[in-house]
Amino acid sequence: MENSSIIGVDKTQVPPLNQKRILAFVNHFLVNTCNFLNEFALGCETKFVEMERQLQKTEASLIILEAKLASIPTDHLVPSEGANVPAQSEKPIEAPTPDSEITSMSEKPVDEAPAEPAGVRACEDVRYRKFFKMLHVGVPAAAVKQKMQSEGLNPRLLDTPDMVLADGVRE
Repeated sequence: MENSSIIGVDKTQVPPLNQKRILAFVNHFLVNTCNFLNEFALGCETKFVEMERQLQKTEASLIILEAKLASIPTDHLVPSEGANVPAQSEKPIEAPTPDSEITSMSEKPVDEAPAEPAGVRACEDVRYRKFFKMLHVGVPAAAVKQKMQSEGLNPRLLDTPDMVLADGVRE
């Protein structure tokens, strides 16, 4: 029992620790810790630089896309969100026949008054025209559909641009 009791140990009889060996252990620990922290910091910095480069590319692409959208001539004014008709009231009528498309594309005499159509094609509707232009310049369809939905419009009309809308708005 005398050996297991630390209290009764005479500390003058215990040999001293080798200071050079302890110093070598502490030194080794500090060098390894510093190397690890330096490598970690370098890895983080590399990732931050790569993220910054990707962000700059994205910003440049956005600026180019905005410039493309701005260069498209807009011959109409886009109504405010409050003037939009809810998507539930849109009722498809019938798709135009090829003959009616040809006659609508041909020039009509100035004397003749244009007949009032039964509806407007979705791609010609004032409310939807800007979304079809966004698709035309390369904006992803999913993003355009989400934007249409946020403005209270029917995003399914992007898939059927020739659908005739009974409540369509023409310029």
